[in-house]
Amino acid sequence: MDDAEFLRRLQERIERSTGEAIELVVDYDHPGRVAVDLESPRPKVIVGSDALKYPGLARMFMQYAILALRQRRPVEEQEFLLYLRRN
Repeated sequence: MDDAEFLRRLQERIERSTGEAIELVVDYDHPGRVAVDLESPRPKVIVGSDALKYPGLARMFMQYAILALRQRRPVEEQEFLLYLRRN
């Protein structure tokens, strides 16, 4: 699967899990980054380029984005780790 297809599927999974449309952006300058910008009308999910190399990391980025979008706020590291343990 090429990068464009992978990103399309990642975006679809996030949108399906949260029930809202998002803009998915890849950050090539910060490969390990994950962030959710809730300020814009259409939330922006920013994932580092390492998500394209490491499927496990992409899954964690996806889970973080889903949690942040559902909570409508940034998620602290400890809270995210607890969320991962429960799922």
